[in-house]
Amino acid sequence: MVTSLLFLVLLAAIAAVARERRRRRAFAEDGPTFECRVRACGPPPAAWRRLRRRWSRWMWARWAGEVLVIRRGPVLDRNLRLTAEVLPKGVFRLPAQEGRRCGRNPIAVRLRTDDGAVIEVVAARAARTELVGSFVAAAFSDLPRAPVRRREN
Repeated sequence: MVTSLLFLVLLAAIAAVARERRRRRAFAEDGPTFECRVRACGPPPAAWRRLRRRWSRWMWARWAGEVLVIRRGPVLDRNLRLTAEVLPKGVFRLPAQEGRRCGRNPIAVRLRTDDGAVIEVVAARAARTELVGSFVAAAFSDLPRAPVRRREN
């Protein structure tokens, strides 16, 4: 009796993991995705009332035009759609003490949603072009200046 119950629990866990992988793969096939963390910089957006000022757990996201699609929840996953735009000077490096759990050399983007809420999305520096999506010019706004050659007399 106990072994059959344990077998059923194990079988359910394996099915949940398989379902998670299948849905994650389907989400990634819709476009370039990136792993990120999100936080609110004031009142949360209307579509995501529970978003707090602390960084969320790691989530997968992708851009679909001007809509940021965030995949929330590891088992009971939901796709959250936020119409957003990158704010002027919205791409910045995160300070080391603030980006402790945000990967190596994290880069953040400050976005304004269609209801006026401001959120920050952070990802690893390697995912910077996926992070800004169609706002590609914002991804390269913080590049260092090219070295200037000296004039030879």
